[in-house]
Amino acid sequence: MTAFTLGLLVTAWWLHRLPEPLPMAPGLVLALLVVTAGASAGLRRFGYRATVPWAMALGVVVAWGIVSVTTNSWLEETLAPSLAGEEVTVLATVTSLPEHTGHRSRFRVTVEAVIAGPEAFRARELLVAAYPARPEVEAGTRGHMALRLRPAEGPANPGGFDRAGWFYREGLHGSATLLDLELLGKGGKGVPAEPARPWRADLHRVRGWLRERLEVAAPELRHPGLVQALVIGDRQGMTAPEWQAFLRTGTNHLMAISGLHVGLVAGFVGLLSGFIWSGLLPLQRVLRKAAFMALAGLAGAAVYAALAGFSIPTQRALIMLAAFMAALLWRREAFAWRGLMLAAIAVVLWQPTSVLAPGFWFSFGAVAVILLLLQGRSGRPGWREAGSIQVMLALAMLPLSLAWFQLGSWVAPVANLVAVPVISLLVLPVLLVGAGLAALWAPLGQPFLHAGDGVLALLVGLLDLLSGLPVLVDERRVPLVASLLGGVAVLVALQPRLRLGAVWVVLAGMALALPMRPDIEPGAVRVLLLDVGNGQSALLQTRNHTLLFDAGPGRSGGYSAGEQIVVPTLRAEGVQRLDRMILSHEHAAHAGGSAGVRGSIPVVETLRRVPAEADERACEVGEGWDWDGVRFEVLHPPPGWDGSASASCVLAVETAGGVRLLLTGGLGGLGEAVLMRGVPDGRASDLLLLPRGAGADSLSRGWLDDAAPRLAWASTDARGRGLAADVRERLETACVPLQETGLHGALRLEANSELEVGPGHRARHRRLWQPAPLPPSREQEGCNPAPTDETRW
Repeated sequence: MTAFTLGLLVTAWWLHRLPEPLPMAPGLVLALLVVTAGASAGLRRFGYRATVPWAMALGVVVAWGIVSVTTNSWLEETLAPSLAGEEVTVLATVTSLPEHTGHRSRFRVTVEAVIAGPEAFRARELLVAAYPARPEVEAGTRGHMALRLRPAEGPANPGGFDRAGWFYREGLHGSATLLDLELLGKGGKGVPAEPARPWRADLHRVRGWLRERLEVAAPELRHPGLVQALVIGDRQGMTAPEWQAFLRTGTNHLMAISGLHVGLVAGFVGLLSGFIWSGLLPLQRVLRKAAFMALAGLAGAAVYAALAGFSIPTQRALIMLAAFMAALLWRREAFAWRGLMLAAIAVVLWQPTSVLAPGFWFSFGAVAVILLLLQGRSGRPGWREAGSIQVMLALAMLPLSLAWFQLGSWVAPVANLVAVPVISLLVLPVLLVGAGLAALWAPLGQPFLHAGDGVLALLVGLLDLLSGLPVLVDERRVPLVASLLGGVAVLVALQPRLRLGAVWVVLAGMALALPMRPDIEPGAVRVLLLDVGNGQSALLQTRNHTLLFDAGPGRSGGYSAGEQIVVPTLRAEGVQRLDRMILSHEHAAHAGGSAGVRGSIPVVETLRRVPAEADERACEVGEGWDWDGVRFEVLHPPPGWDGSASASCVLAVETAGGVRLLLTGGLGGLGEAVLMRGVPDGRASDLLLLPRGAGADSLSRGWLDDAAPRLAWASTDARGRGLAADVRERLETACVPLQETGLHGALRLEANSELEVGPGHRARHRRLWQPAPLPPSREQEGCNPAPTDETRW
């Protein structure tokens, strides 16, 4: 079973790393059989079991088949980029717990029939947003919905959230905006004959009903979001400070219903059923006490897992629990490793895309670590052993947390020592009793819910205190390979019998401390233009200094590209501090994300048009400095200008090798004319970062006649908006190749004596769920082609 499980998991993970689906061609299958036969013969010759390669090959073939079927099915139904902005009318049912905020509702729908729309529309599962909020929508709501479509796409940046990958993993074929809703059935018109409501709708309707009962029973809880997360697995109500307190202390796993919670419920129900069995003589004649307790515990665990929406951790826990209960019923010894492997096999067969979820690897990895730590121990572990295992588990999971969440908490062992028993033994049982009583009659559950909420308030206060110790929180991203090596080092270090290999522990652990980026030579600059949608942000790095030019879009109290895109990218690039941040002008597309950046990354100094803080200065012509042999100079605006686009800061960067870069921010109109007249020689550049949202008059005053760059970059959205057609035409006429963030993802180059440019993040890191990159545009004769691979100029 070990070989089959290994072949299944590794193959399913590897196939999802490919840029395109790998077809099951006869030649490839034959090659696999030949290799397997050769490996089997070699093992037989040396006296080992020859069945191992065949079991692994079977796992490979099974994973290959299910991933191929899943991928091809999703690609056939996902929204094509050409459907962006199209409108359809469908008959659909809400199949999730709706998320209602002050200005928006968001929910998942299953399309049952297409009433009107383009022929290319085949999507069945959509994530729908409604503006303003539609509180009347609940799980199971069925009706005619007019939708404006949006494909499963999003920004593409190093270390950034892969929106298309998340849609693929969740089985969603795209998103849409609700334009109109005509309810059917209750509260609306009659329901068409033979409604086929998905089972998920009924499941989430029950979860929604229980959430309402909790709100009615205890409307004044201090932490209602945490209560709902523990009882029904709904984390929508958790506030940002609550989530940060658990995340920064490494206890966020407690807010996802997992094996720990499911096992506790199974044990509680089993214990209660034992008392029931003792009082019922007819039942004693039919079933043994152990069998009745096992079946009752499994049933209780299944109900609790259903309330959690059957998440990956609950699937794993249920399957392992079922294997253990089956061994108990048949009076056979339960082998924990086989139960774990059986659970992994079942989850991957049921949902092959689960290997893309961090929760999958954290869930199974945590159990594997516990089994390793328990190996060789006899008897039941006591409180001291349980605490020791909890500390070791927190340390072992730290490298994976750095790899996936760019956050590692060195205080996690201490925090988990407190939080795990508090949640498991005090909070969760009390809340479950309160929820059960509230479902019967709200006043019955109120005291229990308030008691659990009170303990949660004390715990959150302690976690807030621990999370405020910055020296104990490591916020950076490490490569996956380095994190795996670091995890191996932790496990080896924690195994007494393996500590003799201290040298190997040190070598493996060094992977976590190695520099995140290759060194930049003196006089050179590395530039990364981030894909932030309707905004602009560029990262410039010299050998020892870092500068951020604009921070992306954002709005107060709402979305911030600085927090959600720029900061993760900075951490992925190994940036721990910004020596300077320049906000070219005060428009929200350039400066809106600055608060999110400053809240997460130390910024030594800020240059902007309208200084407001002590560490901010006005960005004006004449400002210049040298970093590591690279010259930086502000060319615009003159002193006294306001914060409008015409007064945008323009930054020139020149390397020691003579390569010149020009970043124009949001320059336009009068500002462009003044720059051309005041600094006629300053316009010359090898790379020109075009003004964001460049209008039809941009570059229309002869800029390209005598100062045409070798390459132009533009910050656009996924549909190419943000750059006028007239500007594209001028660049094409002047033989200037163009790269856009909206089409190519984040753009990267290195410059010293020459430009080294690549094709963009989408092409470098394409996955099978992402649309194929656009073919390079046809260039005029005698013009330089746009970069499609590593290009030097």
